[in-house]
Amino acid sequence: GCAHYTPPSFVLTVAADLALAPGLAMPGVSLRRALALALALACHRGTALGPPYSQLPASSSPTATFQLRDGRQMPMFGLGVYVSKPGAETYDAVKWALELGYRMVDTAMIYGNERSVGEAVRDSGIPREELWVSTKLWDADHGFEQAIAACEKSLQELGVSYIDLYLIHSPNTGKLVETWDALLELRRRGLVKSIGVSNYDVKHIKALSDHGRELPVVNQIEMHPLVYQERRPVLEYCLENNILVQAYGSIFFGQTQWLEDPAVTSVTAAHPSKTPAQVLLRWGLQMGFHLIPKSTKRHRLEENMGIFDFELSAQELGTLSSMKGALGARLLESLGDPGGPRQDERGRVVRDTPRAW
Repeated sequence: GCAHYTPPSFVLTVAADLALAPGLAMPGVSLRRALALALALACHRGTALGPPYSQLPASSSPTATFQLRDGRQMPMFGLGVYVSKPGAETYDAVKWALELGYRMVDTAMIYGNERSVGEAVRDSGIPREELWVSTKLWDADHGFEQAIAACEKSLQELGVSYIDLYLIHSPNTGKLVETWDALLELRRRGLVKSIGVSNYDVKHIKALSDHGRELPVVNQIEMHPLVYQERRPVLEYCLENNILVQAYGSIFFGQTQWLEDPAVTSVTAAHPSKTPAQVLLRWGLQMGFHLIPKSTKRHRLEENMGIFDFELSAQELGTLSSMKGALGARLLESLGDPGGPRQDERGRVVRDTPRAW
């Protein structure tokens, strides 16, 4: 009956303390009664698992890794190429990022720039096994056979023999289990190494487990201070189930009016050598999110990496986490609606859209 999400692991831990732990054991209290007491205590205290919402690596650097629930290691920091124009713009961004030390790139079929990403990856001279390439399955290709074919097309566009992380871009079509089964088959064939989802809420992920399917290793969602509070339930669910949250829109999609918010400027002022963008990325890092900030400018790519040599205090994290506002993709609610990204007749994003995702 809790009004908020309460992690079962917390309830079990408290129950064990109440009924079993030496010095805390309550005479005559059964395990069932202890569970009830623990749940009541959890509801009363509003206990949550996070933040942070993942097991952070012992060392903090662009090449440090998160361990995914499938046992693979993914670089904790990468480059996103949402609406980067195919050709020189995307190619140069990826080339510069890899030169600067990035080792992960996130793209998608709908972005239309997979080929440019693949060319930059190959031309980098970096061994393929040292790089992590991620792409996504678009809504129009949901369904088992369609998803298999779409992945093969992405492999061809990227010019790689396998994809490190393949995500379902959104749950919009409702073919959740059928499409997920295709990703499981792609992994079985060795065409993808790890599989995950994007813009999924708790109900979408539970649909997989309710049908006996294994859970995704990653859920990529819009995540920054303005949407943090409303998305805590999905963050807690992902943490409890060892699903890494990959954040997009981390720097408010570059909308400078929010970079001038008093919460951001006050925290930035306490770190004179850092920019508001770096403070926001550091917030995401310490909150336990995987980061894929986007830029097509070399100096910004370098700036975005400068988040590993300082730390925000608990008070500063709280100041940022308490921000509220409306911004960004809101894909969980609106992708595909009239207010969502505009598409051409081929289903590709029209690049002058003011919305980002």
